[in-house]
Amino acid sequence: MKTKWKDIPILDRVVSVISLVVSSLVLALGILQIFNVWDKAINVAVPLMGVTMLCQAYMFWNKSRKLAYFSICAAVFIFLCAIGVFFLN
Repeated sequence: MKTKWKDIPILDRVVSVISLVVSSLVLALGILQIFNVWDKAINVAVPLMGVTMLCQAYMFWNKSRKLAYFSICAAVFIFLCAIGVFFLN
């Protein structure tokens, strides 16, 4: 049985929209980086991928805790790598 959009709690809707917007930004920034339009776009896209992983962890928290924990670990790894690259440059 599918749930309708208005039956989903408000916080879940907000997180879904944020995840969609951030994922679109990551895609756009990746395209800008590939075509050398903006050379430092990857420095913005990588932390946004971490935000996407945190949104995914929130959405899967009640459905699959193992997947949520994996998403949190992946987000932490992404943020640590982004911080490391920031300080190395």
